[in-house]
Amino acid sequence: MSKEKKYQSNSLLRGLRILEAFGSGHAQMTLSQIADEISVTSSAAFRFVHTLEQEGYLIKNEAARTFRLAPRVMELGYSYIKALDLSEVAADHARALRDHSGFSVHVAVLENTEAVYVFRAMSPSPMVSNIPVGSRLPAFATSMGRIMLCSLSDEELDRRFEDYEFQKFTETTIETLDELKSALIEDRKRGYVAQASQLAEGTVAIAAPIYDRSNYAIGSVNISGHRNQLTATEDLIQMVRQCAERISEMQ
Repeated sequence: MSKEKKYQSNSLLRGLRILEAFGSGHAQMTLSQIADEISVTSSAAFRFVHTLEQEGYLIKNEAARTFRLAPRVMELGYSYIKALDLSEVAADHARALRDHSGFSVHVAVLENTEAVYVFRAMSPSPMVSNIPVGSRLPAFATSMGRIMLCSLSDEELDRRFEDYEFQKFTETTIETLDELKSALIEDRKRGYVAQASQLAEGTVAIAAPIYDRSNYAIGSVNISGHRNQLTATEDLIQMVRQCAERISEMQ
């Protein structure tokens, strides 16, 4: 017997295989069906099933004498998803947004006063907004940073931006914390940020927040492009917001 097999728990393996057995064509199963699926006697299957039922992973239909998966099983999936980097969770949705909108898509997280770019789906357009993964940009001057700052209280904003030097990048760049707070009030009302870049002339972006289960903005997603190509239409705004909502649902 190998060292790996020596420490293997057959009871745990069978319990897991019972959960795996519920799938396409097996939404509900009787005890004998479960026993057949994992190749054990009905009495052995009963012990495994009883334990899973007691722990909240299976629900018994008394009338039909069948079992089905309980909602608690989903918590295992949520734990896995939560452990993934936001970039992995958001990747497919971000690419879909790029394909539907035709514009480059970025995903960022907030670190102190910076928007950190963690994912990028490039548009094939010749005039493309291209911010590399790993870039750190001032949150107050970016669409994604602004919408993430909306989750912070005034007290937290005061703490983070104490002694902060607001650099003026363009004519429209916010220059003070009071200006930022005023802008965030409007951003919160809208639920998104759509603006010409306050970092560099010529680009436009639309950003929406990605929330966790406590309704805290853990990230954001945007589309961006040249101002001659990208206009903040209602259709594009809704595309971005729906993408953010889909990613949020996976948190």
